[in-house]
Amino acid sequence: MPCVYENIFPVSNGMTIEDAKAVYRDQMNFHKEATFVGEPHIAFTLARDSDDYQRDVQFSLIDKASFNNAITVGEGTVIYSDDNLAFENRPVRLTVVQVNDQPPGKITIGKGVVMQGTAVVSYQEVEIGDKVLFGPQVTIMDSSGHPVTGRWGNDDAARTRSAKVTIKDNAWLGMGVTILKGVTIGHNAVIGANSVVYQDVPDNCIAMGNPAQIVKQLDIAP
Repeated sequence: MPCVYENIFPVSNGMTIEDAKAVYRDQMNFHKEATFVGEPHIAFTLARDSDDYQRDVQFSLIDKASFNNAITVGEGTVIYSDDNLAFENRPVRLTVVQVNDQPPGKITIGKGVVMQGTAVVSYQEVEIGDKVLFGPQVTIMDSSGHPVTGRWGNDDAARTRSAKVTIKDNAWLGMGVTILKGVTIGHNAVIGANSVVYQDVPDNCIAMGNPAQIVKQLDIAP
C-alpha cells in the first residue's frame, strides 16, 4: 500500500513568512538579517508506512515539535521567491521529511547565500555553506523519495534511501541544476546550467552535463 503523507505548511492560510518566523521559531532558525523576497513554500512532512491506507489516512500523527531546529538560514542570505527576474522563477521550496519514527531531515543554509526559486528536499541532511550562489530553479534532493524497486509495498518509506548533500562555500550552481543524494560540491566549484550531479565535484572545478562531468580545473589565487 502507498505511504501516508501528512504536512505542516508554515506559510499558508494567510500566514506570511513574517508570521511563520514567530509561530514556528522552534522549527525555523532564521537570522534577523536574512532577507525573504516573496513568500517561500515551506513544508514539514511525515511519511509513514501503512498496511491499511484507507484506515490510516483518517488520523494524524505529525507533531510540530518533531521538526525543532529543522531549518536554519544564515546572516545576509537572500531567499528570492518572486517571478520578476530576467529568467523564469518560482517560490523557493524548503521541505523537511520525517520517515516513520526516525529523526527528520535538516536543512542548513549558511551566510550570504542567494537562492532563486531553489527547491530543497531533505530526508537526512542538506548543508549549504557560505556565499553559495544558485541560479533559478535549482533542485537538491538528499533522497530518491521512493524505493528504486518493489514500490507500493507497505514498507516503502522505511526502504527509501537517503544520504547527506553538502555544498561548500562559494560554489555556484547554474540555472536548472539538479543535485542528487550523497553528493558533495566542493569549494568554489561551478556547475553548468541544467546539469544533473550524482557524483562529488572537487574544489575549484567546473562540471556540466547529464550526468555532470569535470570539464575544467579553475586557477584560484591563494
